[in-house]
Amino acid sequence: MTVKVKTLPLFEAMETLQLPGLKDNLFSSRQWFNVIRAAYHPDLFLKYIEVDGVVRTYVVYTVVRNFLEWKICVLSYSDYCDAFVSSAEDWRIFFDSLRRDYPEYRIALRTFRDAAARACGLFHELSREYVHTLDLSADIDTLWKGLEGGFRNQVRQGERRGLVCREGTLADLWSFYLLHVSLRKRKYRIFAQPFSFFQAIWKEFVEKGNGFLLCSFDPRGQMVGGNVFLVHEKTLYYKVNTSSAEALDLRSNNVLMWEGIKRAKERGLTSLDLGSSGREQDGLVHFKDGTGASRGDIIHLGYHPPGYVFSRKRILKTYTRLMTQAWVPDTVTRMGSHLIYPFLA
Repeated sequence: MTVKVKTLPLFEAMETLQLPGLKDNLFSSRQWFNVIRAAYHPDLFLKYIEVDGVVRTYVVYTVVRNFLEWKICVLSYSDYCDAFVSSAEDWRIFFDSLRRDYPEYRIALRTFRDAAARACGLFHELSREYVHTLDLSADIDTLWKGLEGGFRNQVRQGERRGLVCREGTLADLWSFYLLHVSLRKRKYRIFAQPFSFFQAIWKEFVEKGNGFLLCSFDPRGQMVGGNVFLVHEKTLYYKVNTSSAEALDLRSNNVLMWEGIKRAKERGLTSLDLGSSGREQDGLVHFKDGTGASRGDIIHLGYHPPGYVFSRKRILKTYTRLMTQAWVPDTVTRMGSHLIYPFLA
């Protein structure tokens, strides 16, 4: 038996190799990699173990080297990306190979179902996030009853108060984006993703029928919220949400989520992935709990070589706080996100 460890640029590997498991979730799909490449232009690679000419296992990773830090990410710009690695021993092989290739880099990965990465003994736990998943196999009436009572009441309130939901057009995408920028800037003091990210999502998913922008409008026809939903295999992914701080009484978030669930059922989908939530985000976690979804853990793992200089967080924090000041025009904030996001892998 001949065992070899090889490396190729990701897109070359996808054209030339048989890669089992690549379509297992959204964040290891060709479409998602296309979005990442179009929006952020990272250096993406695939490292694989070949046994007698056949790919046994592999990891997809990004090489990051910029003024903030040097690191290997498996995989960046994703809620999680469980590698197609079935054993702790294979993880040790990949770890040794990455260390030889990049001895001065740290390694970071965010795992959901990848127990082998946690068991290999080479990484330490950095932090945890929640991830929510809703089983959609029940009928729509049962799913409605599965919502928490307060959640159902807020859906009814929004409908009574004249909130209108419909799937958005490409023209609506810009309005959604402006609302998204405003929310993240004013409420959270963080950057929104650049518009190129949403354009890439539209091209790779929405135009091909594998996703939709669900928008909500007040009785005057003003957009007050929106969700970007993506479809992969039999799962609907709740990827990006925004809402107007001036229209909270219309309960846009609750109505949009319920409308998304109904559309998932119409498409014959069997699960809803609600994405990651920081453990300190009590409001967001409570909202997702209200759908009846089950909680799991995304675990951030890492390794750093002796003497590694960690990310210059002060530079990033100062830049972010400056560009999200209330007096800074949103146009300038949007430009700031376009400049910084390629560095945030």
